[in-house]
Amino acid sequence: MKDKNILLLLEGQVDKIVLAVCVLVSLFLLWVYVIGNPYGEKVRVRGRERKLGPSKIDQYVKQEAEAALHELDKPAPSMPYDKVYLSEYKRLLQSSISEISSSVGIITIPDKTGVVAQEDRIYALPRIPSLIEVAVGNLRGAAQIPTEEIGPDNPYDSSASEIGDIDLLTVSARFDAQTLYNNFRQSFMGPRLKTAWKDDRLAAPVFARLEVERRTLQDNDGWGQWEVVPRTVIDPQRKLFEELPLVLDDASDGVDIWKAQYEPQEVQHDILQPEAYLFTVSRSEWMAPEFLDETMEIMRKKELEEKRARTEELRNQRSTRTTDTRRRTATRRPESRDRDRGGMSGYKGSAARPSRAAVRKERGVEDVQKDFEKELLTEKSSIRSMRDSLLIWAHDDTTQPGKTYQYRIRIGVFNPIAGKDWFQSDQVDYKNQLMLWSGYSEPTVEVSVPKRIYVFPMDVMADKNAPNDVEGVQVEVAKYYLGQWWDFDFDVYPGEVIGYEVEDIQERGNVENVMGGYQPMMGEMRTGEEPDKVDFTSDITFVDVAREVVWGSRLRPGALYKMLYYDAERKMQQTAVGKSNWNSDTRSIYDEIQEAMAQGVEQRSPGTMPGMMGDEMMPGIMLGF
Repeated sequence: MKDKNILLLLEGQVDKIVLAVCVLVSLFLLWVYVIGNPYGEKVRVRGRERKLGPSKIDQYVKQEAEAALHELDKPAPSMPYDKVYLSEYKRLLQSSISEISSSVGIITIPDKTGVVAQEDRIYALPRIPSLIEVAVGNLRGAAQIPTEEIGPDNPYDSSASEIGDIDLLTVSARFDAQTLYNNFRQSFMGPRLKTAWKDDRLAAPVFARLEVERRTLQDNDGWGQWEVVPRTVIDPQRKLFEELPLVLDDASDGVDIWKAQYEPQEVQHDILQPEAYLFTVSRSEWMAPEFLDETMEIMRKKELEEKRARTEELRNQRSTRTTDTRRRTATRRPESRDRDRGGMSGYKGSAARPSRAAVRKERGVEDVQKDFEKELLTEKSSIRSMRDSLLIWAHDDTTQPGKTYQYRIRIGVFNPIAGKDWFQSDQVDYKNQLMLWSGYSEPTVEVSVPKRIYVFPMDVMADKNAPNDVEGVQVEVAKYYLGQWWDFDFDVYPGEVIGYEVEDIQERGNVENVMGGYQPMMGEMRTGEEPDKVDFTSDITFVDVAREVVWGSRLRPGALYKMLYYDAERKMQQTAVGKSNWNSDTRSIYDEIQEAMAQGVEQRSPGTMPGMMGDEMMPGIMLGF
């Protein structure tokens, strides 16, 4: 009876029980699938675990990507170089089983060629051929001077620069590269060597340095000490070359590591044929001295012929005007006169038959340039296979105007067995020598760097009421500026420094434009404009004028004036006033400057060929700086 009552009670509440169960199931599903995010997964991000739902995944990925981009923009943290690792690396290179006890015995290790490395090798060092046909050239002009450091990652032709004057001396020579390779093959792969001693790596020479030394002419006409000329500031490998030691004791690395840095083709070519400056104003393109000398000689001959032709034309014009004035009717036919002069007078008529030498085409500047281009090393050049001598050169961009120099040159090749005990008894001294050198060449001819400013005393300034009372001097100052010569007249009185900065120089008087409308400003290239100003300030301080009585050719007394002045070293000097009283050197320099201004210079596009040729002048003028 009791069971029936319970059953009836359950049957009466079944709907409520079912409803409660449904509510509980719904709450469970709501918690598990909605509130609790069953699809989320715990992940560790930046050191802590996070559980992300589907709705937050994209947002989280975006935030992480933005944070990563921000980190990429930051510079990489610097890692200081620790030489401890280098020494460990070198130790492992020497032997990968150095930890094995020596009691095991000596183990010979073959290299990649299969040749066993024997420690008792004996080699005879190869001889380095001497340099021949050494020449030196002096080049002047306006070039692009870099304003930032040059290196492999910042080459000269793409670096920031400004236009400035430069005197570039180049020392060239010829080198028998084929003999060098043959000597190395004979020393390290020769037929008399044991098979185990032959090594192709040792037989491949690697150029290490082309060293130029110079000495300077002193005031007492003696020569100073020889000093090494540094690499130019535009050399991209300058730091690498400066770090190379001469002896192995000063080297933290072995010869093999240094050779590996010098073996690339661009480094080898830079040693033998370094780049020249990019000149924007010059009379000729840059070439090695032997080719440049020939070019300038061709240009001088051409200018002389043009000058003679102009003189002949003027003479003929004057002769024709004189003849027409005195005699309206010619007594001699022009054709006859032309035939007598070989057709050079300009009259129509039959000319003399030209000789076979005249018919032959003369060598021109273009021919010289083509020959020089054949000497240049390119990416396809193979020094090993060259049969002819190799033309090499080095530059000196540290010269000083007004100085006279002599140069000598030698070439160095890496000593492939430096640091090893593989030398003959008479060559043991080379063990610590990182390089094998050729002999020095004989000193070159003297080469003088022209001064860039000259002072020419032209006349004295006397009191009108007292002609013998001289108040000052009139001087003409010539200044080499941005690839050309400028001059200006100054009235100077005792105690004054000769020259000053002149603005609007074209409007001030006597400086004519010799570039046909082109003159670059310092720091930029400008076309069709002249410099705003030229600084004619010299290092000369005018002191006084001395008057001397001289006797002329007719035994009549005359006055010779001499200008007294302090030079750059504060030494008292004197020079005659007036062109007719100058010495031959001073007159020659003055005429050459005037001729250079009349001839002008040529604007060049930097990049066609790396270099220039500027005005060549003779040394020795007084008052020049």
